Amino acid sequence: MPEPEDAATEAPKIGVYICHCGTNIAGVVDVKGLAEYVSKLPSVTVARDYKFMCSDPGQNLIKKDIAELKLNRVVVASCSPWLHERTFRNATAEGGLNPYYFHMVNIREHDAWVHPWRESATEKAKDLLMAAVERVKYHKPLTTQRVPINPNVLVVGGGIAGIAAAQTLAEAGKHVYLVEREPSLGGHMAKLDKTFPTLDCAACILTPKMVGVKWFPNLELLTYSEIEGVEGYIGNFKVKVKKKPRYVDEEKCTSCGICYENCPVIYAPQVEGGKRNESRESR
Repeated sequence: MPEPEDAATEAPKIGVYICHCGTNIAGVVDVKGLAEYVSKLPSVTVARDYKFMCSDPGQNLIKKDIAELKLNRVVVASCSPWLHERTFRNATAEGGLNPYYFHMVNIREHDAWVHPWRESATEKAKDLLMAAVERVKYHKPLTTQRVPINPNVLVVGGGIAGIAAAQTLAEAGKHVYLVEREPSLGGHMAKLDKTFPTLDCAACILTPKMVGVKWFPNLELLTYSEIEGVEGYIGNFKVKVKKKPRYVDEEKCTSCGICYENCPVIYAPQVEGGKRNESRESR
Protein backbone atom coordinates (compact mmCIF):
# COMPACT_ATOMS: atom_id res chain seq x y z
CA MET A 1 0.00 0.00 0.00
CA PRO A 2 1.33 3.48 -0.85
CA GLU A 3 2.31 5.72 2.03
CA PRO A 4 -0.70 7.87 2.95
CA GLU A 5 -0.32 11.28 1.39
CA ASP A 6 -2.16 14.33 2.64
CA ALA A 7 -4.32 15.33 -0.30
CA ALA A 8 -6.57 17.45 1.91
CA THR A 9 -4.52 20.51 1.00
CA GLU A 10 -4.81 19.80 -2.73
CA ALA A 11 -7.76 20.74 -4.89
CA PRO A 12 -9.84 17.58 -5.47
CA LYS A 13 -9.27 15.99 -8.86
CA ILE A 14 -11.88 13.28 -9.10
CA GLY A 15 -12.13 10.48 -11.60
CA VAL A 16 -15.59 8.92 -12.00
CA TYR A 17 -16.06 5.53 -13.67
CA ILE A 18 -19.47 4.10 -14.53
CA CYS A 19 -19.92 0.39 -15.21
CA HIS A 20 -22.44 -0.99 -17.72
CA CYS A 21 -22.31 -4.37 -15.94
CA GLY A 22 -23.34 -5.91 -19.24
CA THR A 23 -27.02 -5.02 -19.44
CA ASN A 24 -27.60 -5.19 -15.66
CA ILE A 25 -27.11 -1.42 -15.37
CA ALA A 26 -26.96 -0.20 -18.97
CA GLY A 27 -30.24 -1.96 -19.78
CA VAL A 28 -32.05 0.44 -17.45
CA VAL A 29 -29.75 3.41 -16.75
CA ASP A 30 -28.52 5.73 -19.50
CA VAL A 31 -24.85 5.35 -18.63
CA LYS A 32 -23.65 7.56 -21.50
CA GLY A 33 -25.88 10.40 -20.36
CA LEU A 34 -24.88 9.73 -16.76
CA ALA A 35 -21.18 10.05 -17.59
CA GLU A 36 -21.82 13.31 -19.45
CA TYR A 37 -23.76 14.69 -16.48
CA VAL A 38 -21.08 13.72 -13.96
CA SER A 39 -18.29 15.20 -16.09
CA LYS A 40 -19.79 18.65 -15.51
CA LEU A 41 -19.89 18.39 -11.72
CA PRO A 42 -17.40 20.54 -9.76
CA SER A 43 -14.01 18.90 -9.08
CA VAL A 44 -14.59 16.07 -11.58
CA THR A 45 -11.55 15.80 -13.85
CA VAL A 46 -12.70 12.84 -15.92
CA ALA A 47 -15.83 10.72 -16.22
CA ARG A 48 -15.85 7.48 -18.18
CA ASP A 49 -18.21 4.57 -18.78
CA TYR A 50 -17.04 1.05 -19.55
CA LYS A 51 -18.79 -2.28 -20.10
CA PHE A 52 -17.13 -4.12 -17.21
CA MET A 53 -15.18 -1.89 -14.81
CA CYS A 54 -14.15 -4.86 -12.64
CA SER A 55 -12.26 -6.44 -15.57
CA ASP A 56 -8.52 -5.89 -16.02
CA PRO A 57 -9.05 -3.30 -18.82
CA GLY A 58 -11.53 -1.46 -16.60
CA GLN A 59 -9.11 -1.38 -13.67
CA ASN A 60 -6.31 -0.28 -15.98
CA LEU A 61 -8.40 2.75 -16.97
CA ILE A 62 -8.34 3.86 -13.33
CA LYS A 63 -4.59 3.27 -12.91
CA LYS A 64 -3.78 5.08 -16.16
CA ASP A 65 -5.87 8.14 -15.29
CA ILE A 66 -4.40 8.39 -11.78
CA ALA A 67 -0.91 8.49 -13.30
CA GLU A 68 -1.60 10.71 -16.32
CA LEU A 69 -4.27 13.06 -14.97
CA LYS A 70 -2.93 13.21 -11.40
CA LEU A 71 -6.24 12.18 -9.88
CA ASN A 72 -6.46 12.29 -6.10
CA ARG A 73 -9.96 10.84 -5.71
CA VAL A 74 -11.73 7.94 -7.44
CA VAL A 75 -15.45 7.10 -7.64
CA VAL A 76 -16.77 3.93 -9.27
CA ALA A 77 -20.50 3.46 -9.91
CA SER A 78 -21.25 -0.21 -10.42
CA CYS A 79 -22.56 -3.11 -8.33
CA SER A 80 -22.49 -3.82 -4.60
CA PRO A 81 -19.38 -2.90 -2.58
CA TRP A 82 -19.62 -6.39 -1.10
CA LEU A 83 -18.51 -7.74 -4.46
CA HIS A 84 -15.88 -5.36 -5.75
CA GLU A 85 -15.00 -2.62 -3.26
CA ARG A 86 -11.70 -4.40 -2.50
CA THR A 87 -11.07 -4.83 -6.24
CA PHE A 88 -11.28 -1.10 -6.89
CA ARG A 89 -9.40 -0.17 -3.74
CA ASN A 90 -6.56 -2.36 -4.93
CA ALA A 91 -6.67 -0.75 -8.38
CA THR A 92 -6.55 2.68 -6.74
CA ALA A 93 -3.55 1.63 -4.64
CA GLU A 94 -1.77 0.12 -7.65
CA GLY A 95 -2.27 3.43 -9.43
CA GLY A 96 -0.25 5.11 -6.65
CA LEU A 97 -3.09 6.59 -4.61
CA ASN A 98 -4.11 5.74 -1.06
CA PRO A 99 -6.94 3.18 -1.47
CA TYR A 100 -9.19 5.03 0.96
CA TYR A 101 -9.44 7.94 -1.47
CA PHE A 102 -11.79 5.62 -3.35
CA HIS A 103 -15.58 5.53 -2.99
CA MET A 104 -18.05 3.09 -4.53
CA VAL A 105 -21.66 3.73 -5.55
CA ASN A 106 -24.15 0.89 -5.96
CA ILE A 107 -26.30 1.75 -8.99
CA ARG A 108 -27.15 -1.88 -9.74
CA GLU A 109 -28.94 -3.33 -6.67
CA HIS A 110 -29.95 0.13 -5.38
CA ASP A 111 -31.12 1.47 -8.72
CA ALA A 112 -31.18 -0.53 -11.96
CA TRP A 113 -32.51 -3.73 -10.41
CA VAL A 114 -35.35 -2.03 -8.52
CA HIS A 115 -36.46 0.67 -10.99
CA PRO A 116 -37.90 -0.46 -14.34
CA TRP A 117 -38.34 3.09 -15.67
CA ARG A 118 -35.24 4.28 -17.53
CA GLU A 119 -35.71 8.00 -17.02
CA SER A 120 -36.35 7.86 -13.27
CA ALA A 121 -33.59 5.27 -12.76
CA THR A 122 -31.14 7.55 -14.56
CA GLU A 123 -32.19 10.52 -12.44
CA LYS A 124 -31.67 8.50 -9.27
CA ALA A 125 -28.22 7.43 -10.50
CA LYS A 126 -27.35 11.09 -11.05
CA ASP A 127 -28.32 11.91 -7.47
CA LEU A 128 -26.32 8.99 -6.08
CA LEU A 129 -23.22 9.98 -8.05
CA MET A 130 -23.54 13.66 -7.20
CA ALA A 131 -23.61 12.71 -3.50
CA ALA A 132 -20.62 10.40 -3.93
CA VAL A 133 -18.58 13.10 -5.65
CA GLU A 134 -19.27 15.47 -2.76
CA ARG A 135 -18.49 12.81 -0.17
CA VAL A 136 -15.19 11.63 -1.63
CA LYS A 137 -13.79 15.15 -1.31
CA TYR A 138 -13.73 14.63 2.46
CA HIS A 139 -12.01 11.24 2.45
CA LYS A 140 -8.73 11.00 4.34
CA PRO A 141 -5.77 8.68 3.80
CA LEU A 142 -5.94 5.65 6.07
CA THR A 143 -3.64 2.74 6.76
CA THR A 144 -4.54 -0.86 7.49
CA GLN A 145 -3.50 -2.19 10.89
CA ARG A 146 -3.53 -5.73 12.21
CA VAL A 147 -4.42 -6.31 15.85
CA PRO A 148 -4.82 -9.52 17.87
CA ILE A 149 -8.40 -10.63 18.41
CA ASN A 150 -10.28 -12.72 20.93
CA PRO A 151 -11.84 -15.58 18.94
CA ASN A 152 -14.42 -16.44 21.62
CA VAL A 153 -18.09 -15.94 20.71
CA LEU A 154 -21.03 -14.73 22.79
CA VAL A 155 -24.54 -15.74 21.72
CA VAL A 156 -27.35 -13.81 23.42
CA GLY A 157 -30.63 -15.68 23.76
CA GLY A 158 -31.17 -19.38 24.34
CA GLY A 159 -34.14 -19.93 22.05
CA ILE A 160 -34.01 -22.35 19.13
CA ALA A 161 -32.06 -19.84 17.01
CA GLY A 162 -29.53 -19.10 19.75
CA ILE A 163 -29.03 -22.80 20.54
CA ALA A 164 -28.51 -23.65 16.85
CA ALA A 165 -26.06 -20.77 16.38
CA ALA A 166 -24.09 -21.68 19.50
CA GLN A 167 -23.82 -25.34 18.53
CA THR A 168 -22.76 -24.51 14.95
CA LEU A 169 -20.02 -22.22 16.25
CA ALA A 170 -18.91 -24.78 18.84
CA GLU A 171 -18.67 -27.42 16.12
CA ALA A 172 -16.41 -25.02 14.22
CA GLY A 173 -14.03 -25.01 17.19
CA LYS A 174 -14.96 -21.66 18.75
CA HIS A 175 -15.33 -21.25 22.50
CA VAL A 176 -18.95 -20.15 22.84
CA TYR A 177 -20.83 -18.48 25.69
CA LEU A 178 -24.60 -18.91 25.44
CA VAL A 179 -26.47 -16.42 27.63
CA GLU A 180 -30.15 -16.85 28.45
CA ARG A 181 -32.05 -14.58 30.84
CA GLU A 182 -34.59 -17.24 31.86
CA PRO A 183 -33.74 -20.17 34.15
CA SER A 184 -34.08 -22.60 31.24
CA LEU A 185 -33.33 -22.74 27.52
CA GLY A 186 -36.05 -23.00 24.90
CA GLY A 187 -37.52 -19.53 24.52
CA HIS A 188 -40.88 -19.20 22.77
CA MET A 189 -40.57 -22.53 21.00
CA ALA A 190 -40.73 -24.34 24.35
CA LYS A 191 -44.27 -22.99 24.75
CA LEU A 192 -45.51 -24.32 21.42
CA ASP A 193 -47.26 -27.60 20.69
CA LYS A 194 -46.57 -27.81 16.95
CA THR A 195 -44.46 -25.86 14.47
CA PHE A 196 -45.48 -24.38 11.12
CA PRO A 197 -45.68 -25.45 8.32
CA THR A 198 -45.12 -29.18 8.90
CA LEU A 199 -46.95 -29.26 12.27
CA ASP A 200 -44.11 -31.29 13.74
CA CYS A 201 -43.94 -31.61 17.51
CA ALA A 202 -42.10 -28.54 18.84
CA ALA A 203 -40.64 -30.40 21.81
CA CYS A 204 -39.40 -33.21 19.54
CA ILE A 205 -37.30 -30.69 17.62
CA LEU A 206 -36.26 -28.50 20.54
CA THR A 207 -35.44 -31.03 23.27
CA PRO A 208 -32.55 -32.76 21.44
CA LYS A 209 -31.07 -29.34 20.75
CA MET A 210 -31.37 -28.34 24.41
CA VAL A 211 -29.80 -31.59 25.60
CA GLY A 212 -27.09 -31.30 22.95
CA VAL A 213 -25.73 -28.12 24.50
CA LYS A 214 -23.90 -30.15 27.16
CA TRP A 215 -22.13 -32.27 24.52
CA PHE A 216 -19.78 -29.47 23.59
CA PRO A 217 -16.91 -28.95 26.06
CA ASN A 218 -16.24 -25.56 24.45
CA LEU A 219 -19.85 -24.34 24.90
CA GLU A 220 -20.44 -22.60 28.23
CA LEU A 221 -24.08 -22.12 29.19
CA LEU A 222 -25.11 -19.15 31.36
CA THR A 223 -28.82 -19.38 32.15
CA TYR A 224 -30.70 -16.98 34.43
CA SER A 225 -28.17 -14.37 33.33
CA GLU A 226 -28.35 -10.98 31.62
CA ILE A 227 -25.99 -8.74 29.69
CA GLU A 228 -25.21 -5.63 31.74
CA GLY A 229 -22.62 -3.92 29.56
CA VAL A 230 -20.66 -4.20 26.31
CA GLU A 231 -17.50 -2.29 25.48
CA GLY A 232 -14.62 -2.61 23.05
CA TYR A 233 -14.64 -3.16 19.30
CA ILE A 234 -14.91 -5.95 16.75
CA GLY A 235 -12.62 -8.79 17.75
CA ASN A 236 -11.99 -7.39 21.23
CA PHE A 237 -15.30 -6.96 23.00
CA LYS A 238 -15.63 -7.09 26.77
CA VAL A 239 -19.07 -8.11 28.00
CA LYS A 240 -20.31 -7.88 31.57
CA VAL A 241 -22.79 -10.66 32.40
CA LYS A 242 -24.89 -10.66 35.55
CA LYS A 243 -25.62 -14.19 36.73
CA LYS A 244 -28.62 -14.15 39.04
CA PRO A 245 -28.51 -16.26 42.21
CA ARG A 246 -30.42 -19.54 42.20
CA TYR A 247 -30.00 -20.15 45.94
CA VAL A 248 -29.00 -23.74 45.25
CA ASP A 249 -25.68 -25.47 44.68
CA GLU A 250 -25.93 -26.24 40.98
CA GLU A 251 -23.21 -28.87 41.21
CA LYS A 252 -25.22 -30.87 43.76
CA CYS A 253 -28.76 -30.14 42.56
CA THR A 254 -30.65 -33.15 41.14
CA SER A 255 -33.83 -31.15 40.31
CA CYS A 256 -35.87 -33.24 42.75
CA GLY A 257 -37.98 -30.20 43.71
CA ILE A 258 -37.99 -30.83 47.48
CA CYS A 259 -36.35 -27.47 48.17
CA TYR A 260 -39.32 -25.72 46.60
CA GLU A 261 -41.63 -26.86 49.39
CA ASN A 262 -39.50 -25.19 52.07
CA CYS A 263 -37.94 -22.28 50.19
CA PRO A 264 -37.85 -19.25 52.54
CA VAL A 265 -36.59 -16.78 49.95
CA ILE A 266 -39.46 -15.39 47.88
CA TYR A 267 -43.11 -14.86 48.69
CA ALA A 268 -45.45 -13.50 46.05
CA PRO A 269 -48.67 -12.09 47.56
CA GLN A 270 -51.77 -12.71 45.46
CA VAL A 271 -55.27 -11.36 45.85
CA GLU A 272 -58.19 -13.65 45.04
CA GLY A 273 -61.81 -12.80 45.79
CA GLY A 274 -60.80 -9.90 47.99
CA LYS A 275 -58.69 -12.17 50.22
CA ARG A 276 -54.90 -12.06 50.33
CA ASN A 277 -53.13 -15.33 49.89
CA GLU A 278 -49.40 -15.90 50.02
CA SER A 279 -47.89 -18.39 47.60
CA ARG A 280 -44.28 -19.27 46.92
CA GLU A 281 -42.42 -18.76 43.68
CA SER A 282 -39.34 -20.90 43.21
CA ARG A 283 -36.25 -19.58 41.51
